[in-house]
Amino acid sequence: MTFEQLNSFIHAAEDHTFLDAAEAVHMTQSALSKQIMKLEKELDLTLLDRSRRKAFLTPAGEAFYKEALVLTRQYQRMLSQMDAYRTAARREIRIGALPVLMQYGLTPRLKRFCLAYPDISLQLSEAEEPELLSGLNNHKFDFIIARAHLIKHSNCESFILAEDELTAVVPSSHPLAAAFRANQIPVPLTALADQDFILMHRYTSVYQVCLEQFQIQNIPARILRNARVESILSAVTVGEGISLMPRSNLDIFRHHNITALPLSPSVPLTLVLARKKGRAETDAAQAFLNSEFAKRRFHDL
Repeated sequence: MTFEQLNSFIHAAEDHTFLDAAEAVHMTQSALSKQIMKLEKELDLTLLDRSRRKAFLTPAGEAFYKEALVLTRQYQRMLSQMDAYRTAARREIRIGALPVLMQYGLTPRLKRFCLAYPDISLQLSEAEEPELLSGLNNHKFDFIIARAHLIKHSNCESFILAEDELTAVVPSSHPLAAAFRANQIPVPLTALADQDFILMHRYTSVYQVCLEQFQIQNIPARILRNARVESILSAVTVGEGISLMPRSNLDIFRHHNITALPLSPSVPLTLVLARKKGRAETDAAQAFLNSEFAKRRFHDL
């Protein structure tokens, strides 16, 4: 038994002719007749008396008609309630982001959007990069804020939120630190080839960029260990090793006795807002794309 069959039966009962009922439900008279016959076969009852010019309800049909009205009204009420949830979903934006919003000045921009669109619920979840990409692929997130390197081989489009670059971080007592202070000349990565590195965790795109640069420059990767930024800076301070990290990290995690050395050639670490290509946009997502936060055009990666 289907609601399509119930609807066909109700119209036939009320219109008394299959022709009028078929027009009301936008199907052929033959198709409507088959729907009602399937219903009667399932119930093993005759619901309509077809012996006269017009169809009239049998006693069983009278009883079934009353119950069918109750069922279809409940069904319509349920659909109406679900529509409210669909409308709410259209007014929600789910963003997954690296925990870097403060260091790139993005928090005020998100707040301005929320103030401009108080009817839109912006759900922001901080996550590491593997979770961001899987969340975008499985529709957990509408957008992600991540480094461009993470999505360069994915079916995404993005636009730039902030520019950053890879920076060498060494103890201030390091000979290269003294040379840089004297000449202010960027350091080639090959000048660090004999150093021990403490790098960010392996699951980060920054770590992957470092490995790529070692390969490009044909430098053996002497990696002591992996750690979080604050732990890396503490280790560099006491001379345990050196590191490569985003320049903006040094604006957030300040340590004495370390020197940041720009690299030559520079290695960009671009932060982007990304979405899956071809995904249908909700009203809320479209408002976000048209806002000051997302004012630049998307491009493919």
